[in-house]
Amino acid sequence: MTKIEREPLSDRAYGEILKGMSDGTFAPMQPMVIRNLADSFGISATPIREALQRLVAERLLVQLPNRQIVVPQMTVERFNHLLPMRVALEGMAAELATPLFTDEDFVRMEALIGRIAETTLTFDARAYLKLNREFHFSIYEKSGNPELLLVIQGLWLKVGPVFNGLFDADHYREHANDEHRNILAAMKRRDAVAAREAMADDLKLAAKALLPRLLRTPAD
Repeated sequence: MTKIEREPLSDRAYGEILKGMSDGTFAPMQPMVIRNLADSFGISATPIREALQRLVAERLLVQLPNRQIVVPQMTVERFNHLLPMRVALEGMAAELATPLFTDEDFVRMEALIGRIAETTLTFDARAYLKLNREFHFSIYEKSGNPELLLVIQGLWLKVGPVFNGLFDADHYREHANDEHRNILAAMKRRDAVAAREAMADDLKLAAKALLPRLLRTPAD
């Protein structure tokens, strides 16, 4: 995790924890241990504690009866409520971004796909999750719609913690980058509708890998 060096430290700790939730660094029900986070970020415990309390207040983290703060659990029902929202909104972002991509953007995305391919060969799940997020948000940020981007970021905060289970599925690991290539190929053709459909296929492939690993009933 990135070392935090500048003020305000609590805001920076907040941002780093959000990033970790979004890219799958933190798993569902993982305890957020203040001392461990402080050591990782290179700061004292106080700004970490403040950031965690802020995230609890925003219902992005959960405080258990024993006072332990954890990442929320994900159930099949909740995941299935979020998936069609993601398909619609992230597909829309891909469609909007297609005519706005430049040749330089495509070169950068091709290089990113190459780096993702390396992680699937080395079984480097942590690197894959970070690069996968970079791939998706490189598209979403290019959509030209900051309000849409904010909603997508919020959805990824909810589902991101379950992404660390993706590499447990051999089929997903072997084929995830195929969908990335399909998205980029459609965008290169300037086929915005096809880009939207390819993005939907990518999200559904991940969902198929993740659903068997989720709780069937709400957590107690």
